[in-house]
Amino acid sequence: MSTVQPKPNGNKDIIGSLREKLNATVLPITPAQQQDLLAQLNSDMLSLGELSLHIMSVPVAALHICRAAGEAARNRDVDILTLEQACNLLGTQRLTRLIEGIPVVEAQQLPAAYRQLISISEHAVSQAHGLFSQRIARLWHEMSLATLLFLSPLWALTYIKPHIFEQWDAMNRGVLPANVSKRQIAETTAAGFVLVQQVAQDWWLPPWILQGYRSMNSSRRTMVKALHIARNANNPQDQQARLDSDRELYRWLTQPANSLLMATGIALGAHHNWYAIHTLRWQQLSALYLGCSVDQTQHISHESAVNSARAQHQANPGQNWLPAVSLPWPADYAPTLEPAAKPASAPAGQTPAAPIRPERWRQLCLTLNAQPTPFTTLPELLDCALKAMHDGLGLQQCWVALFNGKAQQLVVGAALGFSSEQSVTGVRLGNPRASTWGNWLSSDTCHHLDSAELTRLGPILPGALRSMAPDSTFELVPILHNGQVLGLLFACNPGNQRLLDQQRQKALIKTANCVLNALLNFKQRA
Repeated sequence: MSTVQPKPNGNKDIIGSLREKLNATVLPITPAQQQDLLAQLNSDMLSLGELSLHIMSVPVAALHICRAAGEAARNRDVDILTLEQACNLLGTQRLTRLIEGIPVVEAQQLPAAYRQLISISEHAVSQAHGLFSQRIARLWHEMSLATLLFLSPLWALTYIKPHIFEQWDAMNRGVLPANVSKRQIAETTAAGFVLVQQVAQDWWLPPWILQGYRSMNSSRRTMVKALHIARNANNPQDQQARLDSDRELYRWLTQPANSLLMATGIALGAHHNWYAIHTLRWQQLSALYLGCSVDQTQHISHESAVNSARAQHQANPGQNWLPAVSLPWPADYAPTLEPAAKPASAPAGQTPAAPIRPERWRQLCLTLNAQPTPFTTLPELLDCALKAMHDGLGLQQCWVALFNGKAQQLVVGAALGFSSEQSVTGVRLGNPRASTWGNWLSSDTCHHLDSAELTRLGPILPGALRSMAPDSTFELVPILHNGQVLGLLFACNPGNQRLLDQQRQKALIKTANCVLNALLNFKQRA
């Protein structure tokens, strides 16, 4: 994760300053977590091992305990390897005082970015358990703690500077910070890795964590070499031959510390997209490490994500974005909104156009064109049409109106992207048959309207359309059958004063044709 804003020749000073702040930061837990842990400590029913497993479900408490035990262990020049070892070193009385002294804050008052990053760490533990617990069974208690705390220096950073997580979140969705180049981001990311390694050393975190950071800092070339070999997943014999010819690379790859690195990489990648190249790289490297196929690795990874989501939802329902939710989505689909972080701010009043997702759009159009129709109700059909415009073409506001023969009116049947205050569904848009309004609609396959056009066409357009027209440029696409207006599509990106690009225009017209086919097929079925 990129952790500091780029500054020429200033990274060392920034890292030093942040290091001091992170070391001084005391992370909070919720009152419910504190009460639960104290109740478990006061219970005579749990062994120290069982208690340590319970503490693992409160990651911040586990960090506090390891830091406190680390201070004592540093004086003896020993490492803290497991949470049970840390608890045993402190003793029950000191553990109780320590947990009583942790600051408490209600979950709703904690920064969303901070909660989300801790959730990612919990997901990483689940990934490590599913993928690697059998391979490193003897070390599992050590590796589970190391995986949980691997990102803990960034928990502190995100707690005091939540916007950094939001910037990282936005960058992974393709939104670069203003006036910042990719080279600056790369330099900043490298500096961030140095920072978190230094903080992990200051906190005397388990040595597996430090070894993982060393892999990213001092063994980066070796890691890149391993990633290149992992990409050749379709040729396992060639992969093995290359590993056999480079024993240094093979020794590095088989280090147990790499398991926490790969599990965390998958959890971070899945936070944005299961099918993104970053996620795939970590899955390929995991497959190389385990000596299995990428498909097997992905299957286990998906199961692990579901297990993590169940556990997290049970403990904190609805608080965080859980990547398992997105597993059923098509590979080319990503939602416009995710609860992971706030979207990057745009100029006031503007909504940036979402990217076109061709595969998603084609899939929805194929559904509309299917014979016999797959739709059992008209609302299902209209919902598919809206998704083709919204999800496939990245149009933020859209509605579909159909001609009502009984009322002799175009009536908006379904809408997407409007607030609850904007009552769109059910609005009547006049009679498009044998009228100037209908003749104008039929005159072109796509009408582009802005404020000037609205003024010029004022007498022709229905009053309801003029009153609900946005300040932005918008498109009206008629659904025509035998020269008659059967329906109407509306599409708009709020705040955008420019016409749609040619690709979207053509796709929007094609969508109208698909909706027509769907309506005709639906009528035949009825």
